[in-house]
Amino acid sequence: MVEPTQARRPSNRNEFEIAIICALSEEADAVKALFDVDWDLDRPFGRATGDTNIYSTGRIGIHNVVLVHLAGMGKINAASGSARILCSYENVRLGLVVGICGGVPTIKAKKEVEKEVFLGDIVISTGVVQYDLVRKFPNKAVTKDTLEDALSRPNLEIRAFLQKIKGSTDQDRLKNTCRTQLTKLLGKQSFQKCRYPGDDKDILFPPAYRHKHQQPGGCDTCSRCNNDDDDTCDDARDSTCEVLGCVAGLSNELTRRRDTNLGQPPPEPQIYFGRIGSGDWVIKSGRDRDIIAKEHQLLAFEMEGGGVWDNVPTVVIKAVCDYADSHKNKAWQNYAAAVAASCTGAFLQQWPGPNKSLPARPSPGKSLPFP
Repeated sequence: MVEPTQARRPSNRNEFEIAIICALSEEADAVKALFDVDWDLDRPFGRATGDTNIYSTGRIGIHNVVLVHLAGMGKINAASGSARILCSYENVRLGLVVGICGGVPTIKAKKEVEKEVFLGDIVISTGVVQYDLVRKFPNKAVTKDTLEDALSRPNLEIRAFLQKIKGSTDQDRLKNTCRTQLTKLLGKQSFQKCRYPGDDKDILFPPAYRHKHQQPGGCDTCSRCNNDDDDTCDDARDSTCEVLGCVAGLSNELTRRRDTNLGQPPPEPQIYFGRIGSGDWVIKSGRDRDIIAKEHQLLAFEMEGGGVWDNVPTVVIKAVCDYADSHKNKAWQNYAAAVAASCTGAFLQQWPGPNKSLPARPSPGKSLPFP
């Protein structure tokens, strides 16, 4: 690998082939902290006339990367931002949507055993499903999944690369490098807030268990809330589980711990490959999460991948910060953002180097001239 001090500054924007797209400042901060070289410290590369995107440029390993700071969350912001990338960075051939997501706590692929997904684990997309594209009928909602509505498969280069790193040898290398990158990142003073929150903070509630005042008589509105269609009070929506009493009496059943053979906390984040749901609806229902995930065989839910997908060849790399239920909070967001960024650095360590034109091979019978 080229040492950062030996890295040559790109002569222009055409030498950037990797774009990293982040919606939240926490996500972008973690990615930028992994830059081996920050090209903007010398002078920014700028942008094309009419391009309103905000960029940061740097180098991760052997790759020059452009970090795209989206205006906000959601597919519209992601589509708008990613559509402009090629105006300024014409040779980008890979877009990585990096950050946090809501995870499906139990997954089962075909012909595989059931697996548990924990907070802080990583999901890498092999495909993206827009779960919020639905047709409403009187008695049900049906997801639009025709050829016209569905997102295409990743391109051949991405599919081949994902097949490679899913293999045991390369996946072990991916995990080991991710762990090294994460240790390096969390060792920085400015990232102390991103440290592992602890096993005791990884709490999974039953799918039907609502985030509301749990004490009988504590709130008239919440006392009448018995299913997903019933309202909770405004105070409950803005309160923590501790204040509402969600954990009281259930903590022994809810705290999740990994197998002891995975080591002491902080555990090594596990990496899962599969389909990810993308939409502008924030999933905050355990029941809806499980229904949609089962229907489309999803590992997680996020809000930007579907917007980027048709504009730039895309891989989504996100870490689980909640379980996409009504109890979701921000306690794990900083750690998950750091994990996702670390996995991105590990991913790029194995991604093929920049495309370069090679000298033509001599014709048979001809010798190469002496220099």
